[in-house]
Amino acid sequence: MKKNWPFIIITGFGIFATFVFLYFFVYGMAVNTVRSSVLIEKAYPNIKPAEYINELRLKAKKNNLKLIEVRSEKNYYLVQIIDEKKLDEILSLSPKFAPLSIINFVIYDLGNGTAVVGNNPYIWDIVAPDNYIDDVAEEFSVELSDILDSIYWDLKKRKESLN
Repeated sequence: MKKNWPFIIITGFGIFATFVFLYFFVYGMAVNTVRSSVLIEKAYPNIKPAEYINELRLKAKKNNLKLIEVRSEKNYYLVQIIDEKKLDEILSLSPKFAPLSIINFVIYDLGNGTAVVGNNPYIWDIVAPDNYIDDVAEEFSVELSDILDSIYWDLKKRKESLN
């Protein structure tokens, strides 16, 4: 029996290439999924970090959030946002879930806009198998995302009304 070596080599290469492609594709999807679960990443055009942080201070007061500036420099702000109501609620349930209510954000200049990156409270959905914690984390994540987006739209509307 004569073996067809070119066919075997081409088929082997095709199978190997398929596995390599699938590995990178699945790996890329997995990394992006984890990154979106771990981080809140936002970018807002035509807004300066100083404008954004000033509006964030006002929004934090309106939404009963405690804002702590850990560090601030020229175009860079590192802040913590604490929802004390959620913190008390979570502490009464279990102290080990308390970090869920403390969110760290960095707000920095992109040149033609502002970036906001912070830890996502929804990561606790992965860490804690409790349905109640899952609901609280998801609700807080959505609330923070809405607050961050509303700041941009308020600033944009204010800039348009001034022009």
